[in-house]
Amino acid sequence: MENCDVNANKIKSLEARIEKLEQYRENDKDQLHALDTTLQVFINEMKNISEDLKNIVANSKEAVTRAANATQKDIGTLKEKYDSLEKKLSVLDNKLEQETVIANAEKWKKITSYIATAVVGAVVAFILAKIGIS
Repeated sequence: MENCDVNANKIKSLEARIEKLEQYRENDKDQLHALDTTLQVFINEMKNISEDLKNIVANSKEAVTRAANATQKDIGTLKEKYDSLEKKLSVLDNKLEQETVIANAEKWKKITSYIATAVVGAVVAFILAKIGIS
């Protein structure tokens, strides 16, 4: 009989341990389910973030392309203005040269021509005066 009591106590002890293990298993199941739910929410959020990032990248590329096109257009406009100003400067430079250098050269030619004419006229008058033609 003692043996039965000992076996009964062992059975009760084993049943208590089994019950405790089942409770742990249930707790583990609940925790696993909670983690699974949290992980699913996290995955969905990551998908949303991924989509948002794709949109941001696409918008950024589009913005960079638009900015590059606008910059190219501005550069083209500036080149045209530069070329126009360069032509105007060239015209003004030619005009300034004609009004200063060429005009001074023409005056110098006229003055030297008058002086040469006066010297030649004086020499001719002197020669004529020496030969007696008055």
